Amino acid sequence: MHKININFQEYLELERLSDNSFLPVKNFMKKKEAISVINKMRYKNKIFPLPILLSIELKQYNELLMNNSTVNLIYKNILVGKIINPEIFKIDINKMCKKIFGTTNIKHPGVNFYKNQSGLFIGGRTILKRKIQHEFKKFEINPKQVKRLKIKKKLNTLVGFQTRNIPHKAHEFLIRNALENYDGVFIQPLIGKKKTGDYLPSVIMDAFKFLVSNFLVKDKVILGSLTTFMRYAGPREALFHAIIRRNYGCTHFIVGRDHAGVGNFYNKLDAQKLVKKFENKIKIKIIDSTGPFYCEVCQMISTNKICKHVKKNEKTEISGTYIRSLFKKGVNPNEKFISKKIVSSVKNKFKRIFI
Repeated sequence: MHKININFQEYLELERLSDNSFLPVKNFMKKKEAISVINKMRYKNKIFPLPILLSIELKQYNELLMNNSTVNLIYKNILVGKIINPEIFKIDINKMCKKIFGTTNIKHPGVNFYKNQSGLFIGGRTILKRKIQHEFKKFEINPKQVKRLKIKKKLNTLVGFQTRNIPHKAHEFLIRNALENYDGVFIQPLIGKKKTGDYLPSVIMDAFKFLVSNFLVKDKVILGSLTTFMRYAGPREALFHAIIRRNYGCTHFIVGRDHAGVGNFYNKLDAQKLVKKFENKIKIKIIDSTGPFYCEVCQMISTNKICKHVKKNEKTEISGTYIRSLFKKGVNPNEKFISKKIVSSVKNKFKRIFI
């Protein structure tokens, strides 16, 4: 029986396939499935925008050509999973990246990730054999747990909210607005592998715990992480994130401007347009945010839907990237962008806050 050593990121994908986070996908994809997703955003006639792939090296590929049997998945010398009746295949990385990310530019972190792989993959019926304890486990929550909490808390409508940053005032605005208009909010920061310069997972989760404990009605909030890696695939990844939150029991999902974007690779509203287009087919309603921003005239957080002040000098965008840049310079962001109490909580508790 052949074995493949997988890394931590790949192990987390194995867990998400197993706990139904990625439904309708339950297995590492075979070639026909992957190509359909890449070219048409279809997995077995259902909407699914990103391939779930397990990369292998050339040596493994050649060995499997001669012995294409059940494959054991090994993580740190532990048997964690199996692939039954595997298929090994090649994919043109440039063509895939152009479809998924809209670019083959190596400066895009998603493109860079795939171009550092072999272009060789294995897929088939995937089975999780053993869960391991890891650094993110204490933050995690799975779909079954959320659905149970949703029933316990009597939340008929549940709004999914995702971020990879600590909560700033725009986040607070969106969460509070959702709590005002729906039964509850599921805050699920993504804390898998991200790019250098993003926040450490413990910093993000602690900041949100502080927000929920000190400022929000706890009975209307569910908090837990999503442990998977950021693809930075912009519109396609926003659709992926919406599907995941549907699988967790959410009835609605917030898509902000430039959701899952990076640099200037995507237009600010591309993600909202794509996800709104498919919301009926993926069976989750999309809340598209037109902002929020800080209105210098009203002196409060607002959006284009409720505020008449839209001139450049009248509003200041609230950007997680900008706030991170201030932290890195040792400068405390202005309180109109992020709560001083959250900044103090983070700085007092953590000596290091970035990856």
